[in-house]
Amino acid sequence: MTTFAERLKNAMEQANMSQSALSEQAGASKAAISQYLSGKNTPGPDRIKALADATGVSFDYLMGYGAAPVAEPPIKKISVKEAARCMGKSDQFVRIGLQRGLLPFGNAVPGTGACWNYYINPTKFRDYVGADQFNSFFGLTA
Repeated sequence: MTTFAERLKNAMEQANMSQSALSEQAGASKAAISQYLSGKNTPGPDRIKALADATGVSFDYLMGYGAAPVAEPPIKKISVKEAARCMGKSDQFVRIGLQRGLLPFGNAVPGTGACWNYYINPTKFRDYVGADQFNSFFGLTA
């Protein structure tokens, strides 16, 4: 991948993150995210750092200096129910933690009405619960 837009798209895919969620997590407007993804605009260093933090990749990767992050773990999506069971907590604990920004492995974005959309980054979740517990719960070999 050679362009910033391609690297950002890849980072979002690995983090299973929508433009809307990235906008909220990185503190950028949805229009700005759209322009970054289309290649019409490139953000400054402070915004790139925020985008890297939100997607779980390095600043160097988004700048084009680092290698593409390894897609680990090989799980695309983790539901709130799975996260709660893996942690030994209730679904409500995970939902509220994501809504309030208290859990560092994902986020919650207000949806239609009283509904919320939840996004859990598998890599960050694995780091949070520990590789052994994560691999055991999801039936992965370490």
